[in-house]
Amino acid sequence: MKTRNLLMISAMAAAFTFAAEEAAPEQAAPNAVETCLAAIDNAAKDIPANATAAKYSLAGAKSTLADLDAAYKDDPESDQVKSLSSKCDTQVKIAAIQAETQKVRNSTAEKWEKRAATARSIEAIQEQINQARSGKVNDLEAEKAKMKDQEARLQAEMQQNQEKFLAEAAAQEAALKAASEREADLQKKLAEEQKALAEERAKAEARQQEAMNKLNELQSQMIQVSKDARGIILSMSDILFAVNKADLKADLKTSLAKVAGILSVYQQFSVSIEGNTDNTGSAEHNMKLSQQRADNVKAFLVEQGIAEERLTAKGLGMTMPVADNSTKEGRQKNRRVDLVIQDKALQQEAK
Repeated sequence: MKTRNLLMISAMAAAFTFAAEEAAPEQAAPNAVETCLAAIDNAAKDIPANATAAKYSLAGAKSTLADLDAAYKDDPESDQVKSLSSKCDTQVKIAAIQAETQKVRNSTAEKWEKRAATARSIEAIQEQINQARSGKVNDLEAEKAKMKDQEARLQAEMQQNQEKFLAEAAAQEAALKAASEREADLQKKLAEEQKALAEERAKAEARQQEAMNKLNELQSQMIQVSKDARGIILSMSDILFAVNKADLKADLKTSLAKVAGILSVYQQFSVSIEGNTDNTGSAEHNMKLSQQRADNVKAFLVEQGIAEERLTAKGLGMTMPVADNSTKEGRQKNRRVDLVIQDKALQQEAK
């Protein structure tokens, strides 16, 4: 009867456990930023106070975390996020190894101090023995025997402790060597990653220069090609649009078709299309007109086969003049649509 009751209770407990497991919500896996932050927090908990190198490496990981957070917000799936996540992991591992190395050094110093204390204790006993031999102890023979026995025990204990200490010192020396080798490997990996980032930047700059050379062929009185910190800028005069409308004229379509051809070759480029006006008319009207023109340029590039996710369109109205609106020439320069062409690798690095 007792056995039957126990079986029933076990079955009920298993059913409740299974139900609880079924009901438990599935937690989402941490993203790259959360993983990096958790690794840094975990490493920071176990760093000795005198582990300066580990603290310095952890500071580098925190700096990488800031870059990783910015890159992740921009594009969670980018190569930049993967590279910075790997860099964070490497720096945290280096910090952990440096912290462990310092612990081994601290432990070794402590054991040497214990050994010195044991030696001092033996010296004190030997001094007592010498006093006994000089007649300062009443029962000289008994005291000598006692001291001799105590000295023998201490010598045996010291020998045992010394052998243990030497074995532990050898193990710790091997651990230090292994830790140094791992740290060297991680430092090498970090240097390789930094080299890869530099090579990627060089390639991006070369791509941008090649595209700039091709886009310079579009330079005219109606289209101006320039370059600044944001990337390559194509400024298109509003003469290329119908008067006070957003329709694209044939000349602009021809030029945009050539731009689309260049963009199709350089898949790493993204384009920000910015519509601008002068201060003639109401702010509401100018904002609407500039947005329509930017949207129409984007739609045309999409028709030419450029992926929509590479393009953004924004009307800025009269808010971003490049010349004085009080003159005819200045107003003409302000009535424009700018194509800001950026290499994603350089854009992520700048952020």
